[in-house]
Amino acid sequence: MNKYQSEDYFSVIDKKTGRKILDCGDESDALVMISFDPQNRTYVRNKFLMGQVVDIEIPKALPTSNIVDGKWDDPIPEGIDPYNLRGRQPMQSVKKQLPEDKRIPLNTK
Repeated sequence: MNKYQSEDYFSVIDKKTGRKILDCGDESDALVMISFDPQNRTYVRNKFLMGQVVDIEIPKALPTSNIVDGKWDDPIPEGIDPYNLRGRQPMQSVKKQLPEDKRIPLNTK
C-alpha cells in the first residue's frame, strides 16, 4: 500500500449493483482491488472536500475562583458514619441455615 494523497480518494464500485465496495487513498490500491474481479468492478476518483474548520481556544489554566479552602460548609452531623453520607443504616447481618437435604445420595461405585 502506498502513502495516501490528501486531496483525492478512489471508490471501487460493483458494476452490477452500483454499490460502493470500498474506498482507497491511492489509485494503484484501487486497481489492485479491481484486479480481484475485473469484469464486475470499476473505480471512480473522488475529490476530498475539506469541511468547516473551527478554531477552539483552550484556557491556559483552570479557573481558581471556586476553590474550597479545605472546610465544608455544613459539617457531617454527629452519629452519622462519614463514609455513609446518605444516612442509611448498615444492613443487619442475617444468619440462616439451609435445610438438610432429604434426598437419597447417589451411589457412584
